[in-house]
Amino acid sequence: MCLPKGVSGLAIQSIAAAIGNILCFNFGLMFGITPAHMTLYESELETPLNMATDPAGTAWLTGYLFLSAAIGALCSGCLALKIGPKSVLHCSGLLQIFGWFCIHFGYDIVHIYASRIFVGMSAGAAFVVLPIFINEISETREKAASLTFTIELWRTLGILAGFVLGFYVPYDLVNIVGCSVSVVFAMTFPFVQESPHYYLRKNNVAGLEKALRWYRGIRDIDDREKPEYLSELAEFQAEMQSQVKNVGTTPMSQGYIVRLTFVSFLLTVCAKLSGVLVELNYAADFLGRTGYSTEINYVVLATAQCAGALFARLVGPRLPRKLLLCISSLVSAGAVIALALFKTYGQLWLLGSWVDQYLPIILLAAQLAFVSFGLYPLAAVVSSEVLPTKLHDLLYSLASAFSWLLLFGMIEAFNAVKATNAPGLVLYLWVFAAASIFVGLISLPLLPETRNRRPSAVQRELGYVDDGGVAKGSAVTNGHIATHI
Repeated sequence: MCLPKGVSGLAIQSIAAAIGNILCFNFGLMFGITPAHMTLYESELETPLNMATDPAGTAWLTGYLFLSAAIGALCSGCLALKIGPKSVLHCSGLLQIFGWFCIHFGYDIVHIYASRIFVGMSAGAAFVVLPIFINEISETREKAASLTFTIELWRTLGILAGFVLGFYVPYDLVNIVGCSVSVVFAMTFPFVQESPHYYLRKNNVAGLEKALRWYRGIRDIDDREKPEYLSELAEFQAEMQSQVKNVGTTPMSQGYIVRLTFVSFLLTVCAKLSGVLVELNYAADFLGRTGYSTEINYVVLATAQCAGALFARLVGPRLPRKLLLCISSLVSAGAVIALALFKTYGQLWLLGSWVDQYLPIILLAAQLAFVSFGLYPLAAVVSSEVLPTKLHDLLYSLASAFSWLLLFGMIEAFNAVKATNAPGLVLYLWVFAAASIFVGLISLPLLPETRNRRPSAVQRELGYVDDGGVAKGSAVTNGHIATHI
């Protein structure tokens, strides 16, 4: 990608991350149009398909989206290590194009299922690989964390746009918008360079130097003599030499690995189990006739989520990770618990008609905002800062796949649970609250504080100090603990 000479390396990293985030936006777009189009597919008069389907059939739309996302997440971690994160993201973009084409040219519910499968696989891979890609191209740990926070912002913006398009824009035009967004990504992302760390793993010196110069804004020959660039290049070359000579680094404590693997896995899974996607997909059922009209309720909830993600992007990187994670998870849990209690006992409280009408949507919007403010983005940020590179990539892939499978189960069981007399949908709210409370309780005692701290200090805090000192080695990992496994 040809950029003006005045563009700095930090700006180039932001541009590359923004282009990659189009995948997250596109997933949000597909997810957002689903509730509106479910009603459309069930209508005998307005369905764009050759025949209307029933609620059980439309329930599989989100189910296939999440199930295929689990498959994409499971495969993407290994693929990113083998063919590079850029290649995986590029393939994800092509899958999204196929997904929108299936909607545009489809005339049967099977074609709509296929669209969700393509987009789901793309999203599962993108949400795993994009944080890896951002972490590997970023110049500093702080820049990596800041860009990782943008993933949640783009996802929530896509969901908001999807709700608006799904409810207020004609069906055929929505598909054109989705196809256009996918084409924009497919036309621009090939010009982004592959991660320097991929070339490091492949022992490709020329590719490594070219990618490193591009991401650091080095375009003139004179700029190649900058001390900071030469220092970073020397670190890469030293690491490459150690790989060629098969020189190992100080092994890390098994206790450290087991502890942080367990915590990171639970953090990733519980972030998904906070219920954001289930609540947004079935907001009409959770809110009933409270709040505003069905369409406005969806838009209000998505707007609240965007506000939380935007606030997280602006102030999140400057706040202590543990404090932000604990506060956001516990406050979101408190909002869900209040909603569960209100749905169970609210009719006995006699709070007034206005409270009965608007308190549910206020509580649900507060929960969505605080999850997007801390719990969702920090699940990716924290695990990348406490685990070795390869272990993080594989573990995050596995944990994401498992959490998508859990969401698939919750979506498919939703109608059955809703039909029960007790506890009904309140059971889902208690599960969401329990997941958020669990994150808040484990974050303070088990997670180390990683903001503005060197990897060696993080390891010392967790008790890994032996006669050989802290495991560090020469690996250049920008946000990961520098070691091999």
